[in-house]
Amino acid sequence: MSAPTQQDLSLNDVMPSTNDESSLEPSSTKTPKRSVKLVIKICKFLILVLVVLWLGWQLQKNWREIQTYHWNPRFHWLVASGLFYLTAYLASAIFWSLTLRWLGQKTSFYEGVKAFYYSQLGKYIPGKAMVVVIRTGIVSDKGARASVAVACVFYETLMMVGTGAFLAGILTFFYFHAQHVWALLALGVALCSLVPLYPPVFTRLLRILRVNANDPTFQDQLKALNCKSFLLGVALMSILWLFMGLSLWATLWGVGITPTPLNLTTIVRLVVTTALATTLGFAIPIAPGGLGIREAVLSTLLTTYLAMLLAMPANSDMALAPEALATIVSLCQRITQILSEIVCALSFFGVDQLRRLSRLDRA
Repeated sequence: MSAPTQQDLSLNDVMPSTNDESSLEPSSTKTPKRSVKLVIKICKFLILVLVVLWLGWQLQKNWREIQTYHWNPRFHWLVASGLFYLTAYLASAIFWSLTLRWLGQKTSFYEGVKAFYYSQLGKYIPGKAMVVVIRTGIVSDKGARASVAVACVFYETLMMVGTGAFLAGILTFFYFHAQHVWALLALGVALCSLVPLYPPVFTRLLRILRVNANDPTFQDQLKALNCKSFLLGVALMSILWLFMGLSLWATLWGVGITPTPLNLTTIVRLVVTTALATTLGFAIPIAPGGLGIREAVLSTLLTTYLAMLLAMPANSDMALAPEALATIVSLCQRITQILSEIVCALSFFGVDQLRRLSRLDRA
């Protein structure tokens, strides 16, 4: 057998084998995937920067406005208000996580709750779409279908708004007979929010929108959205609005006011005031997080109540008009909520870092 020529050697060196070609294909396909992941990470970072800048500007603006008044803050009560606020949203986070489970998504309870609290920062971006983007993005990374996650976001949000508006409307009719206009507005928001959530209507809407239309198991899982799940949602959201009222009660203490004793009438007044302000703020999509709208409604509804409180001997040292005090309460409520949401998000971030370090240590 003759030795290989120089020409043979050069051809063998230049022409890749079949195995070489197959090994090259993955590297060429990995490059676009890596580029897409990099773009997604950059977009997430820019969104985070935008949220932080917006919240920083809003906090500074609200604090400057409050500083124009003379008032006596009690910061431990403002901390309590923030804790009541975060506890209220735990009911909503549980319902959102349950809805994911009912529709066949295997996202863990921790990831569902974390995604919920993270997404609350997105509501301060105009349009309210960032809540959906942030929450869906987090659970999608953990294996949930994006289309199903989006449907669950709307289901949970409408359940919260609808229940709050319904409670506000009914309680206003029974307890505050002179406020029929507010009651009718609230019941209108409740009707628009709860009717699409009635199980036969909501499942029909998902089929029309073709959410997971090609997945026969998903069509069976839709049966989990029945009257029992609907009533469970109403019960959980009623707990949410109770704690929202307690958050407002703690804020009143926090601005230096001694409110009326925490009896049934006081609780109803606080729940109605908070629910009306929040749901009407939500009903205007261009207001980020209801900013401005919520404060205006809250101030209007609180003025009469604060005038009654200022007439009490315990509050005789408050040299403020009811309207000015209502502005302070509404702005303090907003600042407390924003700061508590930031602290909560940072806490979840810290827990995730500790869990990641723990896994590295075990590896």
